[in-house]
Amino acid sequence: MIRFLLLIGIVLGALYLIRWFLTTPAEDVASKIRKSLWLLLGLGLIFLAVSGRLNIIFAFIGSAIPVIARQLPVLLRLFGLAKTIRHNKQENKPHESPRVSNMCHKEALAVLGLTGNPTKQQVIEAHKRLMQKLHPDKGGSVHLASQLNQAKTVLLKNHEQ
Repeated sequence: MIRFLLLIGIVLGALYLIRWFLTTPAEDVASKIRKSLWLLLGLGLIFLAVSGRLNIIFAFIGSAIPVIARQLPVLLRLFGLAKTIRHNKQENKPHESPRVSNMCHKEALAVLGLTGNPTKQQVIEAHKRLMQKLHPDKGGSVHLASQLNQAKTVLLKNHEQ
């Protein structure tokens, strides 16, 4: 009977945890899981200390020291690389050019490589052709892509009027 009640308690607890997991935002779930793991680690260490089995942990640490010492240069290199990657991502964030918003009709024509009074279709085709070459995902710059978008917007506004 006791086993049956324990089984029901475990099933109900599991259902509650699943419901909580599905309805809670991901950041909160990650935070709670991290805190729970630290709590379990602490309780496990306390249990091992009280039961007199903490020497297992010290034996593990002692055997891990040579492996860690051997791999330390590789780990430091990897962490240094990770810092460099993180630093480069922060530097490459898109910055909008302040001059883009002040583009005139003549400048828009020059940016898209058009002359005279182009049709709406010509503007769209020129924008598409240049964007395929200069898009940031294709190796172009954010500044050039924003210039192209602004030029297209300026020229298409003239067609709407």
